[in-house]
Amino acid sequence: MKKIYFLLLTVLMTATSFGQVFITEIADPNNNSNARFIELYNAGPTDVDFTEGNGWQIDKYTNDSASVSTTLDLTGTIPAGGFYVIGYDNSPGTFNTVYGFAADQLDAVNNGVVGSNGDDDLALVDGTDTVIDFFGVPATDNSGTCAEYEDGRAERSPAVTMGNATFDESEWNVWADSAVSGCTNHTLQTQDAPASFDPGSWIGTATGPVVTIDSDITGLDYFEGNGPSAEQTFSVSGINLTGNLSVTAPTNFEISSTSGSGFGSSVSLTPSTGSVASTTLYVRLASGLSANTYTDVLTASSTGATSQTINISGEVTPSTPQFNVYGTPEGMNYGVGNGPSDEESIFVEGLFLTNDITVTAPTNFEVSLTSGSGFGASVTVMQSGGTVTNTEVFVRLAAGLPEGSYSGNITVSSSPASNETVALTGNVFGAATNALVLVGVYDGPLTGGTPKGIELMALADIPDLSVFGISSITNGAGSSAGTVEYNFPADALSAGDRIFLSTESTGFNDFFGMMPTYTDNVVGINGDDAIELYEGTTIIDTFGTVDCDPNASGTTCPEWEYLDGWAYRVNNTGPDGGFVLANWTFSGANVFDGETSNSTAPIPYPIATYTVDVLSSSTFTKANISVYPNPVTSGIVNIKSNSNEAIKVAVYDILGKQVLNNTLTNNTLNVSSLNSGVYILRLSQNNNTVSKKVIIK
Repeated sequence: MKKIYFLLLTVLMTATSFGQVFITEIADPNNNSNARFIELYNAGPTDVDFTEGNGWQIDKYTNDSASVSTTLDLTGTIPAGGFYVIGYDNSPGTFNTVYGFAADQLDAVNNGVVGSNGDDDLALVDGTDTVIDFFGVPATDNSGTCAEYEDGRAERSPAVTMGNATFDESEWNVWADSAVSGCTNHTLQTQDAPASFDPGSWIGTATGPVVTIDSDITGLDYFEGNGPSAEQTFSVSGINLTGNLSVTAPTNFEISSTSGSGFGSSVSLTPSTGSVASTTLYVRLASGLSANTYTDVLTASSTGATSQTINISGEVTPSTPQFNVYGTPEGMNYGVGNGPSDEESIFVEGLFLTNDITVTAPTNFEVSLTSGSGFGASVTVMQSGGTVTNTEVFVRLAAGLPEGSYSGNITVSSSPASNETVALTGNVFGAATNALVLVGVYDGPLTGGTPKGIELMALADIPDLSVFGISSITNGAGSSAGTVEYNFPADALSAGDRIFLSTESTGFNDFFGMMPTYTDNVVGINGDDAIELYEGTTIIDTFGTVDCDPNASGTTCPEWEYLDGWAYRVNNTGPDGGFVLANWTFSGANVFDGETSNSTAPIPYPIATYTVDVLSSSTFTKANISVYPNPVTSGIVNIKSNSNEAIKVAVYDILGKQVLNNTLTNNTLNVSSLNSGVYILRLSQNNNTVSKKVIIK
């Protein structure tokens, strides 16, 4: 019985001793990943042989893994009160070179247990396969958490006396390359080896007074006459103290143990049983300082301890009048006779002003402080006590301008501050010429669904292609309503020229054996997406029903789907304004599946085959035929031409149904019988045909 009792006591003592070995430091140096290490400490009372039982090991859980990624078996013995340092030896001899002594064990495995990034979990497992210490949050990538020590290190608090199988972030002081919140002591500060690292030594084993303080403080700023600065925080702690822990701020700075009050030149912390637990203190740049940069050292000290310091800096900026302007207004456009343009915005704000802020529009533009009204050549933003809070200023291209491009700079001023300017651009587009037509769309089978894009054709000479633009409509989302996503470059086209706009050139070239004319992601379309072609601010042609998804459940427009296939315009049709289904032919869905070239496809895309009987530089020019007003509010549409020949007019609704058919004798068309909505006018004169879109209100 005595023997059994003695054996049981031995086992209990051994198990207890196992619990006294724990992790005291994990290092991931910013400047040398090969100088990583893991430090273990044995708090005693006996030596521990790592080969006892099933053997001790350290398990690594990489990133957010819930299971062990790799294991390192420990060898040798760790003495009571002693350390065991495991070095990373991916580059032979690195540990010894950096730290000047040999590690107790080396881990030579690339990205092994010691070669951890600062977002991996580590478990110390004893000879009974029991986890006795754990760093990190299981099944969680530690990036952005209190357990992240990327490009830094994690060091055990001196108050810890044994391992903890459940990670407790309050037991650790952590330095890393990213800031996190809600942690006891996690500092945004990378650290280099060997300066910040001391393997084989831990503050918890110190017997004399020790004071610690964390990272430097920067960015304590305010404007002259408006101090003090906002607060920042730092932490101090101490062990084995025989007197108070005193923290002293340098001249021009002040500290407190309480946020918002009690600030002075120093703080004194009274130890409990010789220790001051990690304590947050508040620091700020004192008020009443003149404009300047201030840099000094803050000191933490205690009787018999080596004083610790951190650098602290701030700046007082002169309180001179100043303002800021934000915002980049985009192009402001409208069709001739339909101004003003839609509004864009800039924002202004100011400090220490002695005058109001004046915002002056350039010629042909106008500004207002109220959306929709009050527009004029300039506005005044009133300052109050020298301050202008963030204020929106609306800007637009003025109405009544002739066709052309307009530009200029808004000027923002408040003397004596320097003026600031914001560039503005806008266009007044003439009546649509319908000189470009959308003739094909395709959704290819190559990697990434390439090639995707559209084909267009010039029906007349186009001196400036940038007047035209494209918008895509995804999954029946509705018309882009004047928002042009892509404008063509300012190139010139001749009647009959073709344009191929694709998302990219490689897939297009592989599939069609030629390069596209232009590339842009606006045509990253699937076979259930629509396209709108703009001339200025007018939609002159459309493929697809913009408010219907042909691939959706219960769809009412399945007939125009071209998924993994194509659609192509019927000869001598278009541009149609809206979508006219009868003017298109379709391959059917999935005809391109498995194909690598259009030329070998069973139903190839009929590239560059669209034709129109009449192509000239004058047939469709804006001087030839015009339609106004648009929108129509009086029930009468005026239709005029340079020719005296009769004009035949067929009117179609947005679904392609003919609702009127007439021959004009007095250049007017009565549409009062039609409901409000969008309609397509097909106008024929002298064997020439053109389509115009009108809106009836």
